[in-house]
Amino acid sequence: MARGKKQIEGQLSFNFSLDTGNYVVQANDLVGGKQSLKLNSAKLIRAAIMQIVPDDDELKPYVITIKELSELLKVSESNLYRDIDDITDDIIKNPVFIKEISRRQIKWVKIPWVSRCEYNSDVGVAIKLNDDLKPFLIKLKEHYTQYSLDSILTMKSTYSIRIFELLQEKMKSKLLGRNGELVELTLQELRECCDCEDKYTKFNNFKARVLDVACNEINALTTFRVDYTYSKQGKSVVAIVFHVNMCYHTPEPGGMSRMWR
Repeated sequence: MARGKKQIEGQLSFNFSLDTGNYVVQANDLVGGKQSLKLNSAKLIRAAIMQIVPDDDELKPYVITIKELSELLKVSESNLYRDIDDITDDIIKNPVFIKEISRRQIKWVKIPWVSRCEYNSDVGVAIKLNDDLKPFLIKLKEHYTQYSLDSILTMKSTYSIRIFELLQEKMKSKLLGRNGELVELTLQELRECCDCEDKYTKFNNFKARVLDVACNEINALTTFRVDYTYSKQGKSVVAIVFHVNMCYHTPEPGGMSRMWR
């Protein structure tokens, strides 16, 4: 079905598709980037990414009404009218950082999420993803991660969204075996991707505020069942080993899970 279009300040914009069963598809380098968006900002960006279809050659401008965005984010319209300027400001002010490794040197490249993100009382929220993100969003053939938007829309924590995405990215197969899979993520990687390099510096706080919150939400709201153990060097935790299974799988007695790093 062709999407409706609107002229906004001389620019042709496309109406949002609200089919939350559509896929959010991102290059793995984007999934593994440093991101610091707040909850509803992160969801709006992923809803914008969901608009991209395989035939797209460019990143298009889109528009979504407050009523539609309210339904999408499960937020009341009155609260959204109150918060929409904060959401658009958050998206504009907090870029994603993409890791580049050259000659064993790590560099973080800062890329704004959008070239435009604003609220217009006549039409709603106009948003266009930054063209510098095209290599991470357009015509992806390999090294990408995808999931349906409705997997994350009811999550209450950005940590849940980020860890869910990281687990999706690390798992090498779309269908989990009966015994599930083991996914190892370094503590440094988790801190970078969850914007916690300088937060919850004591591991017990990180466990309670980030890991446990994320696993509880993933278990409650998705088809995954996740628990975890630690990998240590001496007394220090250096990595988290997640055991990921599907809610309808019962492990075979003595079965072995595959390990992905």
